[in-house]
Amino acid sequence: MKITTHIDGNLLKQALRETHASSQREVLETGLKNLLADIKRKRFVQDFDHFRLSLTLKDLKRLRA
Repeated sequence: MKITTHIDGNLLKQALRETHASSQREVLETGLKNLLADIKRKRFVQDFDHFRLSLTLKDLKRLRA
């Protein structure tokens, strides 16, 4: 998909330098992929942060055997 947008030139140059990407497109695609992965990771942690198991030590030992 082609889009036209305004991006801070200094930010883009720094991203190119730091990532050693071969193109601006590569930097933007990598950034978007990382952003989505971060959002998914945060949702996963949030969803399972309150996940509780009602296992006793006896139950756990039985399951491990």
